[in-house]
Amino acid sequence: MEKGINGMKVSTLNLEEEYRNLLEREFPLTPILHTQLNRLNDHILEQVDSLFTYGYDLTPEILGKMSSLKWLHIGQSGMDPLPFDQLREQKVFITNSRGINSPTIAEYVMCALLNVVRKSFTYAEKARQKVWDVDTTVDELLGKTLGIFGMGMVGSEIAKRAKVFGMKVLGVDVVSPTTPDVDQMYSPDQRLEVLPQCDFVVLCMPLLPSTTGMIGRKELTMMRPTAWLMNVGRGPLLVESDLLDAIDAKKIAGAVLDVFAEEPLPKANELWNRENVWITPHTAGDHFAQYAPRMVEILRFNLAQYPNFEQMKNPVKY
Repeated sequence: MEKGINGMKVSTLNLEEEYRNLLEREFPLTPILHTQLNRLNDHILEQVDSLFTYGYDLTPEILGKMSSLKWLHIGQSGMDPLPFDQLREQKVFITNSRGINSPTIAEYVMCALLNVVRKSFTYAEKARQKVWDVDTTVDELLGKTLGIFGMGMVGSEIAKRAKVFGMKVLGVDVVSPTTPDVDQMYSPDQRLEVLPQCDFVVLCMPLLPSTTGMIGRKELTMMRPTAWLMNVGRGPLLVESDLLDAIDAKKIAGAVLDVFAEEPLPKANELWNRENVWITPHTAGDHFAQYAPRMVEILRFNLAQYPNFEQMKNPVKY
C-alpha cells in the first residue's frame, strides 16, 4: 500500500468517481484510499493520518487503533456520533462541512412558513375532496415575528430570507452577530423573554449538553397559542412529549419537524397522529444537487492546507 507524502489518507464518504478523479488529479502525491473502515486491518489503521467520513463509522474501538490519526474531516455539519472524549485524548484536529446546506435548510423553513400562513395543506386536502373552499382564511408573513434559535450559518440564511418577507427577526445564540437581518439578539438564558414575542420559532442550534432539551414544558407554555415551532437542528433540542402535551392543550398552534430524538420516527410515535404536526424525514438540508460539490470543495481546500491546520476551513472546537 503506497503512502502519500503527508501520510495515508482514507475516505469513507462514498464519493462518486468524478470527485475521486478530481482529488487524484489535484493531489497526485497524496493518494486517498476510498473504502470502509471495517475493511481495513489493524496495520493499515495504524498508518492513517487523515480520515474523511460522515462520522457514523468511527467507533471508539476503531479510533483506538488509529494511533497516527491527526486530522478528521466530517462530510456534514452534524457530528453527534463522534467519540469526542477519545478524539480529544488523541489530539485529533477536526473540520466539518457546516454551511454547505444552509441555503437549502433556509428555503425549507421559508417554504414551511408560507405553507402555514397560506394554509396550503388545507387547500390541498379540500382539492382532493373536490371542495371549493371559500371559508378558510389565509394570512401573510409581513409583520410577523420569527425567533431563530441558533445564529450560525443556517440561522443567518433564514434571517436573510425572513427580512425580505418583511418579518421581524429575533436571534438567540451565545454569540451576537452584527447583521442587519436580525432586529435583536438574545442569549439562550433569555429564551423565556423571546418566546412570547414570536409568531414562529425555529430551532437550528447544534446539539450540545447545554442545548439538549432546551425547549420543554416551561418554554412551550411561554409561547403564543397561535405560534408554530419548527425544528431543523437536532431532535433532542426539543422535549417531544412536552410538545405533544402543548399541542393537545392548544398552548401552541402546531409544529414542523424535520428531526427527531429517534430516527426513523417510530410508527407508534404519537407525533404522526396530530394534524397540526408536519413531519419530514430529516431532509431539510439533504438530497439536493449541490451537496456533494460543496462538500468536496471544502475537502479540497483543507487537503491543500494539510498539515497547516490553522489555515483550514470549518475547524471544530470541542
